[in-house]
Amino acid sequence: MYLRFFFLSFLIHGFIFQTQASTITILHHVNTEVQLKDAVYPHILDIDPKFRYSESTIFEVDRSENQLYLVATNLDEYYLWMDDSTSEIVIDLRYPPPTFTGLIPIKQWNSQELNAKNSALLTLHKIDNYYSMAIDSLRNLAHSEARYRADTVFNTLTWDNRSAKSLFNFAMETFEMQVEKELITSLPAYVDYWHFMYKLYYQYFHVNSFKGLSKAEVKSEIEKNFNSPESELLVFHHFFRSGIPLAELKENFEFLKTSFNDREATLAESLIQKQAVNDLSKNQSIDFLFGIDVDNALKGFFARDTSKRKNVLVFWSTWNSNISTEFNLLADLKKDFKEEYNFIHICIDAYETPEKTKSFIYKNRVEGFHLLPEQSNAFRQSSYKKELKIKDFPFYVLTNSKGEVIETESIPLEISNRLRNKLKYFSTKK
Repeated sequence: MYLRFFFLSFLIHGFIFQTQASTITILHHVNTEVQLKDAVYPHILDIDPKFRYSESTIFEVDRSENQLYLVATNLDEYYLWMDDSTSEIVIDLRYPPPTFTGLIPIKQWNSQELNAKNSALLTLHKIDNYYSMAIDSLRNLAHSEARYRADTVFNTLTWDNRSAKSLFNFAMETFEMQVEKELITSLPAYVDYWHFMYKLYYQYFHVNSFKGLSKAEVKSEIEKNFNSPESELLVFHHFFRSGIPLAELKENFEFLKTSFNDREATLAESLIQKQAVNDLSKNQSIDFLFGIDVDNALKGFFARDTSKRKNVLVFWSTWNSNISTEFNLLADLKKDFKEEYNFIHICIDAYETPEKTKSFIYKNRVEGFHLLPEQSNAFRQSSYKKELKIKDFPFYVLTNSKGEVIETESIPLEISNRLRNKLKYFSTKK
């Protein structure tokens, strides 16, 4: 049996869309990691915390519209609905249930009924739940009825031309709801549903729709085949869908950037950045060390290393505005002394935004080993900080192959060749 939905039209009024910034403070236990993501595109857009402490994480979001966010912890996921004008929100996750009424467990969101007093949130849930059930209904048909039959290949549903056409036409005749464009950013199931329609129509039904067409002609074809606002959603999906090479993504961005709203521009830029990082992560000359603190992580590296090389420890910080220039100059030293030294980079504040730090490393092609300490006090409590009294960055520490300190240097390469001279001198010493 499948659920049949008749025509349903929602015109949502009473939503006030205005630009405002909110601070979200999330209280949690010591070992809990909290992430804030876009609810519709969580794999593309996540929000870096402004501050990350042992028992709280603070985010700042600029909102130009009512917005649904995804809050993810080690154990649970929630949707966070932001529709009030409060500039500061505090959410306590330490003792369930959470204290903020706009925080809804995803399991509850996916249920038929939502226990909430906010009428706008209830309406949003009703629309999203409608499309979630629509997707489930279509997938059930693909498994149960011959004319809509799909085959499963490597856990992926695939259709022939005839069954894709039948299922697409059934969906267009059965599921219909008018939704204001501003609400799309807060409807995960709605977006999933129309991405599914795109797949049926262009990948299995009209498989040659875009053959030989220019980008502008492809855009026009989608706008001709689908109504607004679904057509705008599918244009973005087509030009920034999964699997598109980085160079083509950049071309698509240039083609569409004048028509982007702020959100679409942010999504596209984030997707391009993630694809760039993914491509660069295949660079085998960049390697990451793992450790909670600095001392033990480096001791482990020195104990495992069998190269007999000396080491250059590079202590650096993401807030150093000249670090890109420093790493470019350091790249020359790495080429000249690659046989004599290992280069190990320790980012002292990587715990704040580890993924952003990795992105910086890949984008700047900072070759060598990298240590991103996981604790906020890891560097402050390290023997290197205490014994060498490191205050300025970058700061270089030369060690022998056992990890014993033999020299330091605090003058940047941009100013002096002192580090080069010291590397040359100690490279000849046993």
